[in-house]
Amino acid sequence: MVKKIEDSFNHAQKLYEYQEKKIRRDKPASDTQLMQKLLHSGTIADKISALSISIKENPDHALGSLNKLLEIAALPSREKSLKALFQLKDLFVHLILKRGVPCNFEESNLTDELQKYYWHGINQVLIKTCEVLIKASEDVLPYVRRQIILMMLELHCAHPIYTKELVKELVNKFGDKEKTLVTLLTKKLSGELSKKPALTYPFLKEAYGFMYRPNLSQEAQYYCLNFINTINLQTQETSTVAYMLKIFFIFFKKIMKIPQADQKCSKLFSQILKGINKTLPYGQSFLDQLKELYKENEKLIYKLIATSDNFKIKIQTLYFVYQISDLNAHFYRSLYEILLSQEIQNTSLAELFFDLLFLSIKQDNEIVRQKAIIKRLLQVSMHSNLSFTITALICVQKLCIELPQLLEEANEELEYQYYKRDPLFSGASSFLNEIRAFTSHYHNKAQQIAKQILDKDQNISQKVNPLLEYSQSAFLAKFVEAKNRVTNRISNLSGSVINEEQFKLRYEKQRQQDNQLKQQSKPQRKSSITSEDAFADELFEKELQKGNFSDEDEIDLSMDEDEDELDLNEDETQNENQPKQIPVIMRKIYKRHKLLKK
Repeated sequence: MVKKIEDSFNHAQKLYEYQEKKIRRDKPASDTQLMQKLLHSGTIADKISALSISIKENPDHALGSLNKLLEIAALPSREKSLKALFQLKDLFVHLILKRGVPCNFEESNLTDELQKYYWHGINQVLIKTCEVLIKASEDVLPYVRRQIILMMLELHCAHPIYTKELVKELVNKFGDKEKTLVTLLTKKLSGELSKKPALTYPFLKEAYGFMYRPNLSQEAQYYCLNFINTINLQTQETSTVAYMLKIFFIFFKKIMKIPQADQKCSKLFSQILKGINKTLPYGQSFLDQLKELYKENEKLIYKLIATSDNFKIKIQTLYFVYQISDLNAHFYRSLYEILLSQEIQNTSLAELFFDLLFLSIKQDNEIVRQKAIIKRLLQVSMHSNLSFTITALICVQKLCIELPQLLEEANEELEYQYYKRDPLFSGASSFLNEIRAFTSHYHNKAQQIAKQILDKDQNISQKVNPLLEYSQSAFLAKFVEAKNRVTNRISNLSGSVINEEQFKLRYEKQRQQDNQLKQQSKPQRKSSITSEDAFADELFEKELQKGNFSDEDEIDLSMDEDEDELDLNEDETQNENQPKQIPVIMRKIYKRHKLLKK
């Protein structure tokens, strides 16, 4: 059987090579000569271009050209190798792999021996191309690794069935020392997995094995978990999301065994909590296991909330507890305490925090505890930034609409003991005094919401995210918009609006007028010729218009200084009763003026 397959392979190879030679002979002599000249004496770019053209012209007989491209890609020169690899990737993605299925000769189901040999050759070239890409991805230069990773990603996502070996190498790059490269890979890969959900599971499986490698740094594990958290769950299948939750669940159990000193500052733990909170609604099958895990580590989890210096870990841990357990006094005590944290105003998880706060207070059955938490929230908001203050007031407004009993004052006035750790024993009877204080707030939006709460108005006018709408960046952006509006819409005296081109023309005209005024205001140099020139020009133009100046006056432009002085004396003694004509001195001055200009 093996002998028969080998004979068939050799026969197909000879037949394929014969057809390749026949096609080259049938080409015009000029084309063949030009191709040979480029391949032997041309530059690398010329050779790559010539090979690419020949492959595109006849892809069924392109194995020889593909192997020559592969030889260039395997060269030690980075520049030559990158150009050839890019061309190979482009040919595989957009041309060759769209025409059929590469496979080994003995495994092919095709009856035509030539086609079987052709796709066997394509399969070998593709395997070797992937090997060259994998080797080049270990280059010391970050720029080269970046280009290779993008090629590997595009080639695999376009044809994942034939390039499975690239998955492992792409996941390996989450341990790369160049963090910009890791960030780029995370962004590109998560975007491709959102478009093609079928590719997600192999990457998750490889990522799970990657994070369990011995001696792997926590930083590499962090970036790998961060990649999993960036995957869009709405586009994924239920089984894939359940596998993601399984990964987070296993690592949560593992990290609970880490000493507390390392755990409270761990970014890795923050990523695990973020992943569990994100995937838990999609994987209810693990809910019972997570509840058992929580019960085993309940004291450790609450200790983590109390002692952690990382505010994000506190919020994410509380949200994790909220999702998998019944809310008890310990939970509300931790929530009450976290309101005093200084990082609460500037955290990126403010939206998650307010959601947690709203849902937790809404589910509480103790009216005193509800009022105590709201009272502390309002007191903190008095001295917070505007976005936090507005969001807190809207949260309280929604709670008062859902729970009208919050606005009822207790019959027995108790002294509020703010220093109590447990909000149930703080003695909070009402928070209306804090609401009344907001009616004198410097911002009109805060005043408006406070008055609506006091009036029990159930219309919430806020339709945008207040954390963004009233942030400092949004406030400064309004000045930029105002400046653009002034530039593009300038009103004239009548109130009409002119466009940008008209404004530019008016501006240029005004600038020219200003320059002329500056020139006129400058002191002129003391020169007899300058004053005489101005007087001569003015007088000569007037007389020329009246016809008193003839062409004979401009014949002789040369004169000496003695004659000039004589004419000046004669002009001074001229009688005023003489007929009106241009004096000789004026003609002389004008000629002097014209001569100087030349």
